[in-house]
Formats: sequence, structure tokens, C-alpha cells
Amino acid sequence: LLDSYCHYHIALVNTVMSTLDLKINSVIGFSGQVMGALNYSPCGQYVVYPLGSFCVVKHVKSQREAFLDGHTNSVSCLKVSSDGAYIASGQTNFVGVKADVIVWDFAEAKRCVQSGVVMAGEQCFVRRLKQHLSLVQDLGFSCNNDYLCTLGGQDDNALVVWHIDSGEALCGSPAGADSTLCCAWLNGRNDRIVTGGYYSCKVWQIDYSLPKLSAMEVKMGALRRVFGSISIDSNDQFGYFGTQTGDVVKVKIARNDISSPNDPDTTRPTMVGCSKERFPKGVNVVRCVQNKSTGNTNVLVGAGDGSITYLNPAMNVVKSCKANVTGAVTSISLNPAGDLVVGTALCNKYTMKADLTGSELIMSCHCGPINDIAFPDGCPDLVVTSSTGDIRIWNVRVRQELLRIQVPNLTCTCCTVSPTGSALVSGWNDGRIRAFFPETGRMKFVIPDAHAETVTSVAICDNDSQSPWRIISGGSEGKVRIWNVSSSHQSLVASLKEHRGPVNCIKVNKDSTQCISASSDGSCIVWDLERYVRITAFFDATIFKSVVYHPDESQMITCGSNHKITYWDAVDGQAIRVVEGGDDIMRNLDIDSEGEFFISCGHDALVKVWHYDDGIPAAVGRGHSGAIAAAKLSPDGSQIVTCGEHGDIIFWDMPPLHQLRDKIDEVMGGHK
Repeated sequence: LLDSYCHYHIALVNTVMSTLDLKINSVIGFSGQVMGALNYSPCGQYVVYPLGSFCVVKHVKSQREAFLDGHTNSVSCLKVSSDGAYIASGQTNFVGVKADVIVWDFAEAKRCVQSGVVMAGEQCFVRRLKQHLSLVQDLGFSCNNDYLCTLGGQDDNALVVWHIDSGEALCGSPAGADSTLCCAWLNGRNDRIVTGGYYSCKVWQIDYSLPKLSAMEVKMGALRRVFGSISIDSNDQFGYFGTQTGDVVKVKIARNDISSPNDPDTTRPTMVGCSKERFPKGVNVVRCVQNKSTGNTNVLVGAGDGSITYLNPAMNVVKSCKANVTGAVTSISLNPAGDLVVGTALCNKYTMKADLTGSELIMSCHCGPINDIAFPDGCPDLVVTSSTGDIRIWNVRVRQELLRIQVPNLTCTCCTVSPTGSALVSGWNDGRIRAFFPETGRMKFVIPDAHAETVTSVAICDNDSQSPWRIISGGSEGKVRIWNVSSSHQSLVASLKEHRGPVNCIKVNKDSTQCISASSDGSCIVWDLERYVRITAFFDATIFKSVVYHPDESQMITCGSNHKITYWDAVDGQAIRVVEGGDDIMRNLDIDSEGEFFISCGHDALVKVWHYDDGIPAAVGRGHSGAIAAAKLSPDGSQIVTCGEHGDIIFWDMPPLHQLRDKIDEVMGGHK
């Protein structure tokens, strides 16, 4: 009977095409590790940057944004054409698999932003270019934006020139004997490209009549460097190369045109200078900026230690212009007004004046996968997220970070807030449970060796206003442990060992007499929290990822690696209903206070709102570029917060209940 119902339900869900679309309220996220990927549009009104496998186009003033979806893996490079007509982005891919370059229509992307279209990849797609293996290292537009050059990664290391309108590869060549890291066109010529990489700089000439690429090595003398960034001055006379050793090399890039093999080269590109000062942790970004008062070209330098400064034409540091940001500088972009936007490897974005004054942090976000989300009880204005190295508390209304609790070189795998809000309890991959004061972030207490390996789940039992109160933790070794917490110490009450795999989720019932643990071994166990024994258990051929109680505690629902959501009877542990939850692993569930609707998320990058009784999705949200690790309903039921594997946090508006009910009535009425 259960199997027949399951097949009927799958058929019903597959025929339902008209679910409500969840509206994105705002997004926090930025892939700051991508070099040179934060770009102003030529008009200065938009900023373009990568977020996982998406390219984000955001209006600076209104903060409206559109996502260009089309890549199958993380974006590795991104550029905007000088006339603002196109965006080009490359991606990473698996070893031996071709990595795509996608050209987007920037004008159409702007229209999508203005009209409120969020997922704009299909409307803005121009063409897909396939040539490089595993990685597209860098790319660039020619000065008249007719051509695009792309540079392959370590497995490919080829330089290819494309005609944008036709999408045809005109010519290509191995970029060098060792890996090449960056490329740039000259500002006034469509037939010259400059590349830099491991111990090599080259100036390339393109003969479109053949077509053919011809390289000429820059004469460096005894200097050996790894060149990671390039900027060409407006006169196409000099190129400036940032190196991993922390200096900036100045090269005269003039060369002979392509000639016969017997004709000698009379003009070769040559190094003419090098900065005296070395910047800590290497030079990641160089940008040529013309001084309007003197007409000289200064070089804006962004270093790996977060310092930003200018070099004058003599390659000396301008000591009056300096700034520092948090994290290695990976992007610097100038708008027409002369203001800068700076991106760092820690996924922070800053704005500042051209003279490097007035630095302001405009966005901060996690730089690694987010593992868990928690709301304080009855407080929809604050949300807590846990990730690699830190826990952050966010103001939901203004989408700003309020507090950051850092524990270097560790990963926070789970977190929750005590009922009174007096403690933020978290589990870490060093086997410890750490509790912090939410107001200040100071350590409240630590339970060392709470588990032998990683603490994979935590839950709070009892009200912490009365001492002692209890914490329940699950570990990667399969143990469920209960801890007494008082004002003076923490002690182990019971250690329950029946799971044979990591305990991924623990939920406690309302009166704190029972809890349920879900494990990767395919079992869920209901525990008695007074006698500390097993009450019942149920099993399935899946890796259980999440479990929640229905508010009346008569049923539980689970999700896992079998792509299904299963309803279970709380008394005998029998499966009542099986729902096809998605096309990939399901990661997390949450349910509203009335038990009428619940939400799910998973590796299919979709967040869904389900009607509990009918098991039908009423609304679907599309906005994440990868797997969604966790989803939570706000305590007032007005918003859904989801977090992804790329460090992105999305705030969704929960549709009004009457709209959800009308949609369910429409669906069920059409399938009676």
C-alpha cells in the first residue's frame, strides 16, 4: 500500500508544474577568492561579481540583483567588456572535462535587474565556448570588444582567441612551457595580448589573415618571478606585472610585428624597472590609474596582506596614499567617478576614494561552506550561522553582520541558541562543545573531548533559566551524549551508543522527555531522556540527514540521501507516507509552529514549501548556485533563511498562508 501511494504521489508531483515562486528578499554572498572578478560596469551603476557558479549583476543604489545561471561548476574568472555590452565568465571543472566560457548580454542583464527578474541566465545567455580542460584561468576582451581571449589552467595552458559574434575559435597556441596565470589585451590594439605566469612574460601578436598567434618572450635578464596579475597603461607603452614575491615589474611591451623567420627582431619587449619595496604575501592586483593633475600613470597595488597603495612612475611607493583591508586583496575596480570597490579573499567588499581614504566595509560574508543556521527562540530579527573558522550573528532586517566569533583553523559544524538566549552552543570538528555569550562573543564554557572526533549535532534540553540544564550532542563516531550544565561546571550524564555512523541531527520534544537522533547508518532512534534508554527506532536504506517532530508530536518526518521525505508514526516507528523530495540528496527540514507547512532543501539547490497533510509542494525557490546545507523558518513565519556550500545566505519572503492554501486547493482540485 505504501509503495502504491508513493508511486501515485510521485506521478502527482511530476505533473504539477505551477507552484508559487518564492521571492528573494536579499542575498549575502561573494566568491572573493576569484582573482579580479569584482567589476564595476562602465557606467558605474552596476557591479558584477561571482557567487559560486552564478554571476551576480547588482544595481549599486537600489541593491536589486539578477543571477546569471548557466555554469555547471564554480566561476573561476569574470570580465566586463569596455563598452558594457558583454560579460564573459569561465569556470572550473573536473580533471579531463572541458570547462565552459559563457558570454552574457549585459544590456539584457540590466533590464532583468530593473524588471525584477532574479534568475536571468536564460534571457542573458549569448553563447557557450568550449575549449579548455578542467579550468579557465583568465580571459579578456579586446579594445573594440570584437574578440575574446581565454587562458586555460594547468591541465590545458593554452591561449585561444575567439570571435564573439560568431563564437568561432580563430587561433590558439600553448601559452608557455610552464603554467600561465594571467592575460590582458592592449588598450588600443586588437592584435596584441600580454600574458604572465611562472617565470615567463610574453607579448603576443595576432595575424588575423592566417590566423596565427606569435609570441615574443620579455627580456628579464636574471630576474625570475611568478607573475600573477597584469595592467597595461593607457598609451600601451608599459605593462605592470604583480609577482608572488611581492614586487611589481615594469615592462616596455613594444615588439616587432610578425615577420619571416629569417628577419631579425629589432624591437623586443624588455623589463625596464622593478619596485624597490616588496609587499607582504605577494602582489595580487595591479591597476594603472592616470593622475588627472599631472598626467602621469600611477600603479595601484593590492597585496596579499590586505594593504593597498600606489606606485609612482619611478616605481616608488606613494607614502601619503595607503589603506588596509581584512584579507588578501583579490579585486580592485574603478568606477567613472574615481571611486574604488575592493574585494578580498575573506569575501569582504569595501568602497573607498581614489586617494584610498574613506574606506567602508559594504559587505561581509562567510568565505567557506555554511554548515548550520539557528534562530533564537521568538526572535525573528537575529540569525546565527556557522562555518569554517567562525560563527556569525546577523541582523535580519538590515542584512548586516553584528558579531563574529572566530576560532581559527577549526570548523563549526552545528550551532543552536539556548531558550533564554544566554548561550550560543556550538559543536566543532576538534570534538569540543563551545558555548559563547551572544552579546559579546566571549567564551562561556567549553566541554573538552565531548566526542572523540567531530561534534556533528547539538540540541538543548530543558530551559536554561533553571540550573542545571542539559545539552544533547551527537558525534561522528555515532554516540549520543547528554551533558548537565550548571553555572560552575559541565558533566556527562549519559553516553548512548547504538548508532554506527555520524549523528547528523537531534531534535527534542516540547516537554524535554524524549529526543530523536538521525544517523548516516540509516537509523533514527527515539531516546527516553529520563531513563536514558531507547524507546523505539526505525530504519531505511538511506543516510538520514534531518528529522523534525510535527508540533503535535504524533509524527516525525525525515529526509536523506534517497531523495525522499518520509512520514513516520511516533508510537510504533512505522512509515506512513513517502514523498519524492527532489532530484538529489535532501539535507534539511523545518516546520512551522502549526504544522501546516514545512520546508526542505538539498543538493538540487532548491528550497521548497510543502503542505504537510497533502505532501505537495506549494512554493519553490531558485537562487542558490550549489547545494543548500540548511534552511530555517523565522519564528514569526514571515521569512525563510537558507545557506549554501559557497558561503551564500539567501533571505526569502514566505508567501502568505492563504496563497499557499489556494495553490494546494488548485493542485488537488485538478487531480481528484
